[in-house]
Amino acid sequence: MTKSTLMAAALAVSFLCMPLAAQADEPGRYSMQPVDGGFLRLDTQTGAVSVCSGSADTWNCIPAGDERSQLEDENARLRADNLALREQIEELGAQPAVTTPEDVDAAMDTLETVAERFGRIVKIMRREMDELDEELRGDNDPIADDQAADEYAPAATAPDKTTN
Repeated sequence: MTKSTLMAAALAVSFLCMPLAAQADEPGRYSMQPVDGGFLRLDTQTGAVSVCSGSADTWNCIPAGDERSQLEDENARLRADNLALREQIEELGAQPAVTTPEDVDAAMDTLETVAERFGRIVKIMRREMDELDEELRGDNDPIADDQAADEYAPAATAPDKTTN
């Protein structure tokens, strides 16, 4: 029988035995249920389940894996961690620093300075790009020559449709 099957059986037996133990006229502390290779022992006061096995001379009871105790241990550890973190918060100061109007004004002044500098950089880059375009274009630019020619060419007149 696998360990997980044994644990499932132990839990099932423990849930079935609890009402029976409560109804007994003279309840004992332990309730025993036969299983393959031994007995399941249920502690009716604590709910702990043990697997008991052995021979005619020697019997051993080994506590079955209990997820509840693992969860309780984890819960206790998390509560301790939570308490330690709360103490650290108190040591650091319970209230966060409040931003004053002066702090906001200083931040806005810095932002304005950055925006002005960025604007200047963009203007310089635009001017440099225009100069570079003019250098590259020179007098050999057929597109620029065609555009200039179109600007100075007389406008073509449309034929008059009113006369036939």
